[in-house]
Amino acid sequence: MNTIRMQDILPAFKSGTAIGHRNLTLVPLLEDVQQDRFQNYLLASEAIHAGALTVSEISDAGTVPELLAVNDGDTPVLLIDGEELQGAKQNRILNTSVLLPPRSKTRFPVSCVEEGRWSHISPTFQSGNYAPSSLRQRKSLDVQHSLRTRGRAESDQGAVWDSVAQHIEASEIQSPTRAMSDAMATRGDVIERYQDALLYPSGACGVVAAVCGQFVAMDAFDSPSTLKEIWCRLVASYAMDAEMARGTEGKSFTQKSVGVILEHVGEQTCEAFAAVGEGQDIRFETSNMVGQGLQVEQRLLHISVFPRSDDRQTRHNSLSHISPPSRRKRS
Repeated sequence: MNTIRMQDILPAFKSGTAIGHRNLTLVPLLEDVQQDRFQNYLLASEAIHAGALTVSEISDAGTVPELLAVNDGDTPVLLIDGEELQGAKQNRILNTSVLLPPRSKTRFPVSCVEEGRWSHISPTFQSGNYAPSSLRQRKSLDVQHSLRTRGRAESDQGAVWDSVAQHIEASEIQSPTRAMSDAMATRGDVIERYQDALLYPSGACGVVAAVCGQFVAMDAFDSPSTLKEIWCRLVASYAMDAEMARGTEGKSFTQKSVGVILEHVGEQTCEAFAAVGEGQDIRFETSNMVGQGLQVEQRLLHISVFPRSDDRQTRHNSLSHISPPSRRKRS
């Protein structure tokens, strides 16, 4: 394990015009020079559709925290942290972003988001939803601790199930297998209204999301084409957290707030671990934030950042203590 300064690899993002629906605000992140995807990688949904990628259980018996990806294509495939894979013996989400080399077989770490099923419904997985930011935030903390102490990107499976259960309960549904996908499907009409109102901002390669004026997540990629491809699923994931917080009052979320967050992220020194697949899995944790990313050959392919706490009020208080760097230097 070594360290990387975020300022050396974080693109010079600029915030665009905020867009919003109900209590959800999204601020796009843009770069002066737009780039193509690193080595023209495919996303999981694209590679599976093209027949280049097969994701399955590691054996007939299977094991909850690992899956097997077979990339038969000539280009890399990017699996994104928090992305859901549906099918086989139970639905899972990625514990970390993974770049699969061409012509490769890779075992990669996952968490279960369907507690009540352990039986095959299909031989392989399909690309599914994107996990709500509240679930990814907690998982990120646990995975970082596991990497630091055990050298493995493992989550706290019980905490993941608890987060899924909260969304199922909030959706007021009966889910026989306690699946995150059931909660999202139940809110399908509501989520579609968020997606219709929050269209992809042209040229954006990242986004900062706020619920009731409080920062909940930042997701950014190395190319606008990646964000554009997953935009609707990402909006759906933010919408799930927004619906959980309906009725909560909050202040407005501005471009200035985004600037403070970006400056704070840029100041961090990250722990760098050998990634599953190619590159380095980079992580940082402060009293205010937790962040993770995938760096390959000096390109930051994906970064996600969350407030440090699960609790909404604590989250609000902690972010209010992130002062702009100019003010911190004066003090």
